[in-house]
Amino acid sequence: MLITKNNHWNQGERKHTINRELKLGPMTVKVATIALIALAALFYLAQSAQAASQKYQIMQLSSQKQDLDAESKDLQVQAARLKSLNQINQSTQSLGLQPVGKASFAPSATNQS
Repeated sequence: MLITKNNHWNQGERKHTINRELKLGPMTVKVATIALIALAALFYLAQSAQAASQKYQIMQLSSQKQDLDAESKDLQVQAARLKSLNQINQSTQSLGLQPVGKASFAPSATNQS
């Protein structure tokens, strides 16, 4: 059964059952405006939250980079010190020097009282 606007139907006659006009009243415009403003506010909040999260990650990575740079400098100093000790050991061996055992010192005359 076909329901039409004017409740009148002739067999074989095609009637439109859906009104194709879009009617917007003042209340609908207000609700749509509020919905758009709320959507824009949510978009802004999402963007600012994402920016804050990325800033926090950048700060963490920057701190980690500083820690690794400091560790790298410490390791470079340690490597230079070990290289220096190795060179000293090699030069003592090439000169035929031997390590000193226990050192003993003679008492000095000025310290006796």
